[in-house]
Amino acid sequence: MNARVLVVEDDAVEARRLLSALGCLGHSCELAEDGDAALRRLLTEDFDAVLLDLVLPGLDGMGVLRAMQARGIQVPVVAAVTHAGLDAVESALKAGARDFVVKPAGALRLKVAIANALAHGALTRREPLAAASRSAHDCVRSQIKVVDFFEAQHGDEEPASSLSLLDRSGHARPLAQLEKDVIHAALALYGGRMSEAARRLGIGRSTLYRRMGELGLPMVEPVAPLSVAAE
Repeated sequence: MNARVLVVEDDAVEARRLLSALGCLGHSCELAEDGDAALRRLLTEDFDAVLLDLVLPGLDGMGVLRAMQARGIQVPVVAAVTHAGLDAVESALKAGARDFVVKPAGALRLKVAIANALAHGALTRREPLAAASRSAHDCVRSQIKVVDFFEAQHGDEEPASSLSLLDRSGHARPLAQLEKDVIHAALALYGGRMSEAARRLGIGRSTLYRRMGELGLPMVEPVAPLSVAAE
């Protein structure tokens, strides 16, 4: 689906890269260079999704998310962070972001993140928040799946693994659990090859070893295929 995307990024070089990458994916993009400008445009224009840098001059990304919540602006947001800013992702998800990318995100990751945001936007339009009487089971069935974190190995074939950003109660899952699931899925996809998994995740092999140790993931046992989608 082609969409109108508001890119909120103060770094000129990164902004040009994002506008070019999203344009190549078929999206129509507009640029806001700070949080205040982004909020003004969201209040007066129609966008299908927002790619929001969390570190901005003036009103920062978290401020934009909170302002959107306060004003009832339901445009789905993809948060953009650096590796050093990953700790902010959990707060962004709790504040309403629907996905995140780590800068500089590649075209595939941008494609998936925007698709997730658009899917959530469509879901929100179909099922207004006033429908609070839905059962917990129905909420789980309508969760947005984060699919295709990793490049398919056979052309356009869709990978079997998927990840859910939301838990069974409809709240954001903890960042540590998301990271654990992503690493586990990458190792499963690449047959336990640590170097390849680290390369695809955009981190060094030593960093992958360290994070696996911190997250309690086994480092020598064969990695079994993983299904992390909520039932």
